[in-house]
Amino acid sequence: MRQYHFVLHLSKDECLQYYQGYFRELVVTATTGERIQISAKHFHRFIQRDGIHGFFSLTLDKDGKLVRLVKNS
Repeated sequence: MRQYHFVLHLSKDECLQYYQGYFRELVVTATTGERIQISAKHFHRFIQRDGIHGFFSLTLDKDGKLVRLVKNS
């Protein structure tokens, strides 16, 4: 399994664009500099009144499938 860490900041308006169908994927840059494409649907549970803001950890299996996505405090 591979683990990545990244910071994500999306405004409430950017989150609204997801619901309006403007995008389905997010591309984030891990702390290692690697770019990772993730389905936006995985971030739904992290949406707050002001959008999504935080430091996240992503775990993928050997085939690149999402195993776990958590927001770190």
